[in-house]
Amino acid sequence: MKLEHLTDEELIQEARRRSGPAIQECLDVLFRRHYPRVAYWCLRICGSREAAADLAQEVFLRVQSRLDSFRMESRFSTWLYQVTRSVAINHGEAARKRSAPLDGLDSAPELADPVPAADEILVTGQSVAELKEILEQDLEPLEAKVLYLHYGDGLTLPGITAMLGLQNKSGAKAYVVSGLRKLRRRLAASAQPAAAGGGKP
Repeated sequence: MKLEHLTDEELIQEARRRSGPAIQECLDVLFRRHYPRVAYWCLRICGSREAAADLAQEVFLRVQSRLDSFRMESRFSTWLYQVTRSVAINHGEAARKRSAPLDGLDSAPELADPVPAADEILVTGQSVAELKEILEQDLEPLEAKVLYLHYGDGLTLPGITAMLGLQNKSGAKAYVVSGLRKLRRRLAASAQPAAAGGGKP
């Protein structure tokens, strides 16, 4: 059996049927397959290749020790990201405690403009490619990153604040609010020409 030809989920099932060193053969294929992606995620979090390599290693150690908790209810890559997110948040919390830049975050007052629900940024017929282009062209890089992490990857705002080491009083929420304002303006502007020509055959 060529393990490289198996899907992630099939590799896990095969690993569970095996014992001893044979289990590691399956895990090694999984790790080689996903290491570049995990290392990239960790590099985005740490900003340092050396720190990212250490964090990625910690992710795979966590995966190996908790593989039995993967219930096949989602794709392995989704579960892997959840593990990476957990390790990253723990890393961010540890860094925060060392530098204490976010003291009082939980007691910070709410912004006057509440964070809109995710469906408010979606427009019927708006393609993913168009939204991606808008994020890249109309938003500041940090705004785009926070929006993607929150609405795309499902991270909580406190988790993003800790992960990115944001030191402003409102943390990630401020970037979500400002980013969504720009996004709504752009989507509204792009919809006007279509509305104006709506009566044409």
